[in-house]
Amino acid sequence: MKKIYLLSLLAASLLVLAQHSDAQDKLTTKSVAKNQNYKVINTGEAILIYKYAHLYHSPKEAEKYTPTYFFVTSSSDELIPLTKMNLKKAFPTNHPFHDSLDANFKEDKELINYDDFHKMYKINWLLKNHG
Repeated sequence: MKKIYLLSLLAASLLVLAQHSDAQDKLTTKSVAKNQNYKVINTGEAILIYKYAHLYHSPKEAEKYTPTYFFVTSSSDELIPLTKMNLKKAFPTNHPFHDSLDANFKEDKELINYDDFHKMYKINWLLKNHG
């Protein structure tokens, strides 16, 4: 009986620790607001894009690091890595948007492409027209 109780207690403790660790790993707009490495690169759009610039101390170091991009939607303030799969997960029922992402972007690094004609990032233009 004591073994079952101890195992249950251990399992509950591990679950609490895992949940706490997951919460710490999530970036939110509030947690990065004071961090100067994160910059919002667009405003007033359905998908806000954040750019994370790595700190470096020399031009050679800068060549090693490319910026990392995240996005936030109006339904959440959690920063999510900017990938096609994550965009599809953020808009799970918008299948025309999913198809448009696949048709317009071969690689995730293209997701930050700006549409000069429409004066907005292409992912927002696609969402606006397939939302």
